[in-house]
Amino acid sequence: MGKKKKTVYKPPKKNNKGFIILIGVIFVVAAVLLFIISNQEAGKQDTASGGEGTQIDVSYEGQPTIGEEDAPVKLVEFFDFQCPHCASFAQQVYPMIKKDFIDTGKASMTLINKPFLGPDSKTAALIGEAVYAQKPEAFFAYYDAVLANQGEMNSGWANEESLLALVESEVDGIDLDQLKKDLDSDAIKQAVEQDVEMSAPIESTPTILVNGKLVGLEYETSIKPAIEEALEEANEQ
Repeated sequence: MGKKKKTVYKPPKKNNKGFIILIGVIFVVAAVLLFIISNQEAGKQDTASGGEGTQIDVSYEGQPTIGEEDAPVKLVEFFDFQCPHCASFAQQVYPMIKKDFIDTGKASMTLINKPFLGPDSKTAALIGEAVYAQKPEAFFAYYDAVLANQGEMNSGWANEESLLALVESEVDGIDLDQLKKDLDSDAIKQAVEQDVEMSAPIESTPTILVNGKLVGLEYETSIKPAIEEALEEANEQ
């Protein structure tokens, strides 16, 4: 008889599939938790910098303003001439504000520069201040013309030569020679710097205030209700 073969015990091979799935689940849960925590932190930062209803101190004196001087509601737009969202706001939302509240004497609107997107922003702001200094009511024609002719950000589209040509073609009643002289004046440079300082608490453009309080950018759900509430408060006084 032949020798019996010894039976050697071999443990079953481990199935790593379950372990791999477990690790994958852990990674997914960790990613979700990280996303939630990040959003919470962002929310805290937004709250710290100011959300809707936050009061912002502004001075209306010496700023381009449209509407009745004694209108019970005062709106402010912080804007940058290079900001594409500002252009959209000017073309889509502002006309509704003007029709419903500015033209009816219920509100006025003040425009304040926040030239933070680059060199072209600063150039456009300086020329805007020079236009305003020479003929205040002409500023709004300049504002409309520049936003309607926006180019690629910081591509040089808003250089001095181009903007002066735009003023000549789109803004009536401006002495270009005087405008060029004013651009080098300390008064114009200081006017822009004052806007920069005033807009320091503002983080993005456009930003809208209603009687000094931050509101959202949606007309029907934020701006209009805020103006109507401010009107009610004014009538109760």
